[in-house]
Formats: sequence, structure tokens, C-alpha cells
Amino acid sequence: MKGRSRWSRREFVQMAGSSLGAISFAPPLLARAAWAGRRIAARFAYVGFGGEGAEHEGIAVFDLGNGEVGGGRWRPTGMVSSASPSWLTLDASERLLYAVNEVEEYEGLPTGTVEAYAIDGADGSLRLVNRQRLSLSATSPRHAAVSPDGKALVVAVHGGGAYNVLTLGEDGSVGGVSGILKETGSGPHDRQRSAHPQMVVFDRAGRVVSADLGSDRLSVLKLDAARLNRVGRHAAQAGDGPRQVAFHPNGKLLFVANELDASVAWYGYDASEGRIVGRLGQVATAGDGSIGGVVMAVDPAGEFLYTAHRRGNDGVSMWGIAPDTGGLQRLRVVDEGGPRLHQMAMTTDGKALLGLTREDGGVFGWRIGDGQISRAVRLASVAAPLSMAVKSL
Repeated sequence: MKGRSRWSRREFVQMAGSSLGAISFAPPLLARAAWAGRRIAARFAYVGFGGEGAEHEGIAVFDLGNGEVGGGRWRPTGMVSSASPSWLTLDASERLLYAVNEVEEYEGLPTGTVEAYAIDGADGSLRLVNRQRLSLSATSPRHAAVSPDGKALVVAVHGGGAYNVLTLGEDGSVGGVSGILKETGSGPHDRQRSAHPQMVVFDRAGRVVSADLGSDRLSVLKLDAARLNRVGRHAAQAGDGPRQVAFHPNGKLLFVANELDASVAWYGYDASEGRIVGRLGQVATAGDGSIGGVVMAVDPAGEFLYTAHRRGNDGVSMWGIAPDTGGLQRLRVVDEGGPRLHQMAMTTDGKALLGLTREDGGVFGWRIGDGQISRAVRLASVAAPLSMAVKSL
């Protein structure tokens, strides 16, 4: 797979395991809009695939047609080679796609990498700008976020127990590592023998909030002159293993998906000071806490939160969010016995939930409306999907 950037249409369809007819989906899933109300049509989707046990690795490109309600389908148009792209993220302009390569070695050194791709606005195709290694011992990176000013990429490194900051050039290229912040600590679980940062998100003021599965900690970090400084910490319950974090749209609530006990906790957040002020509540998302591996998504209006499990077939749960306290109440469950989801995401208009499943090799979608959630519809078939991003501009 090294060095290969173009695939024939026949090769792509064979790898994806799908004909064009098999990857059509319900029309409402094509609608994408800014929450403020301005209509923005979804144009292209990118699905990273590969990882452990996979025969192929890369990023698949899908054309979503005109993105209007009432027509179109996820049509595969191309692919680029990429090593274990565990996370994909777009910059604010949506002209650049960044991929996190969850590898343990690059060019003979113990390090992971990140890649920058330029997006062709006409057909959505990807052109590799560059691939940049992380710091030594920064192996198996899991997640990354672009700073609000577009000048830096912050990476959560699982294997090395650290955060890396990399500068971004005018052309979107990824520069060398400009800052390293090491984490320490451990927890009571076998998977918590050392720090394992999992995710980083920016708050409204440009601070970084992170989740560390290994040390049961949430941190608030300040990005200053392309370096990170820790300005606050908050301990989760011992053995929770925080893996995923997401802000409520009001910026005053922080939801945390805990990997090890399949729970979701919510915390107060002081947006003016950049401080986690306390855990307000926590709920078990599975009847059997040993299932673990919970994934979540928050809708853009802040009314609902959705959960599923990577190691359980107990369906997708829709939770109502109390606007003041963040309290969660399970409203309904769909697709018990359905796909096990590796990742979930909401469309920006809140009308569809998207999910990736490695076990079933595909992308699925659920319609959302009037407080209801539909049953799943397969949108595309991709072997061993890892990550996903949708371009609208």
C-alpha cells in the first residue's frame, strides 16, 4: 500500500464490497445545514479504513450528489493510500483534510504520523500535501483537532502518553512538532497502567479540553505560541477511563464517554475561566457495564445525546438532555441486535446520525426528527472503517 495514491474504479468497488445500488440511502440524510439556519448542502464524505487485521488501508472518497433533500446517493469516486487513518478532521475552510495515522513506527523510528490533504472543490478528490512524523515515542496517536485560528494541529497520543502540537503552513502543510506535553498517572484497570490521552477538543476561547483514559483525568490546556500549558485538571471516577469529550452547544456543559464502565458523565464548565467545575451526574449506558466501549454524539441544538457500544449489540440509545443541568434521560432505543458502532457523528442540521461499524464493514445512518429516531439505513460499504468526515462547503 505504500506510495499508492490512485485506484481504478473497479479496484475501489471491489475493495468497498458494494455496488452503487447498494449504497443509496434515505433522502433526508443528504440534508446538511448550519444550525443558525443557513442551508449548506453536504457534498463529499471521507471514510478512513484499515487498522489491525485489515487487508487494505486508505481514505475512501464519496460524492453525495447535490446534497438536497429528495435525491442523490453515496457514490464512490476514489481513494488514497493512508496508513491506519484512525481520525479525520477538516479545517474551518473545509479545503483541507487532516488524517491521524495510528502507527507505532515511521521511517524506522518509534513514532506516529499525521497527514495533510488538499481537497479539490469540484470533485472532492484528495491530494497529499505532506506527511509529518510526531515526536519520538509518540506512537499510536488517536485524535487531533485544528486550532480555531488554523495555525496549529493538536494531537492526542495514546502510546506515548502525551500531546503534540504541530504548526500548520499557509498551504495547509503540517510542520514539525513545536510543543510536547507529557502526561503521567495510572488507574486501577489493566488498561490504565500509564497515561493514554484519547481526545482533544477546543472550547470557544481556543483552550483545549482533553480526555485521558489511562489516568482517569480531564485536562484544560492553553495553546500559547504553538506550545501547550496545563491550566487545569479534574479527576474522573477511578476506573472510568474517559475516552471521548463533547461540549454542549451552550459551552457550559461537558459530556464525557467513559470507555471502561460504559457510562456517560456530564460536568459543569466555566467558559470564561476555562475550568471544569464539577461532575453533575453520570449514567450507565448499558445494562451490562462490562460491555464498555461506549461512543456518543451530541446534536447541534443540545436537545439530545446518542450512545452505542463497540462491543455490544444493544442498539442506539436516544437521550434527552436537561437544558440547565445536563441531566440525561433515555427516551428510546432502536436497532437492538444491529451494528456495533466504532464511531458516531451528527450532521450539522441535527437531522441525521451517522455511524461506522468495523464488524459489519459499513456506514449507517438514522433519521432524526420530532424527537424520534428511525431504524438504521446502510449508506455505504467499506471494509474495516475507522473514521469519517463530511465536507459541505
